[in-house]
Amino acid sequence: MAGNAQIGALRVDLGLNSAQFTKGLQNATTGLAKFGAIAARSFAVVAAGATLAAGALGVAVKGAIDHADALGKAAQKAGVTVEALSRLEYAAKLSDVSLEGLTGGLQKLSKGMADAAGGKGPAAAFKALGIAVTDARGQLRGSDEVMSEIADRFSRLEDGATKTALAMQIFGKSGAELIPLLNSGADGLAAMADESDRLGNTISTTTAKAAEKFNDTLTTIQVAMQGV
Repeated sequence: MAGNAQIGALRVDLGLNSAQFTKGLQNATTGLAKFGAIAARSFAVVAAGATLAAGALGVAVKGAIDHADALGKAAQKAGVTVEALSRLEYAAKLSDVSLEGLTGGLQKLSKGMADAAGGKGPAAAFKALGIAVTDARGQLRGSDEVMSEIADRFSRLEDGATKTALAMQIFGKSGAELIPLLNSGADGLAAMADESDRLGNTISTTTAKAAEKFNDTLTTIQVAMQGV
């Protein structure tokens, strides 16, 4: 009888242990499944984040290339180097002057200098400021150099109708917008140009040409794809 009782107790014990083992295994399986689902979602989020980051980086790089390309073309129209224009653009940003206003004013300045050399256009305005538009050999000076001198004179003039009128005679309709930049003076423009160089903001002519070639290549590929 004692043996039968021990066998029965063993069966009950084994049964209980088996049930606990099965339950534990189920719990472990369920936990692993939940962990797998969470991990899958986490990896999906990380992958999506990486994709978005890569996309944002690509947009930023393309934007920088487009900007360098635009500066190169604007510099040609304004008659200044890309380096000079990019430094002036940095100073313009600090003075809340738009790139369009800056380039438009520089284009008008270049034309006005040519006219003033022949005694036409804004010749009286340049004379009033005591600025020569030609060098000792009678050649037109660089417009960025002349702009620095204009800024030097403007920084000493009181704001008002006279200053605004002079600015508009020399820089056209962009003249009034450029006054905050010109009020920085020659020293202020030079300091901001140096800061642009230190920050790596200044764009070289080589970079601008490379950006233009890159965009031209993209345009050629797009046109070819449309043809296909």
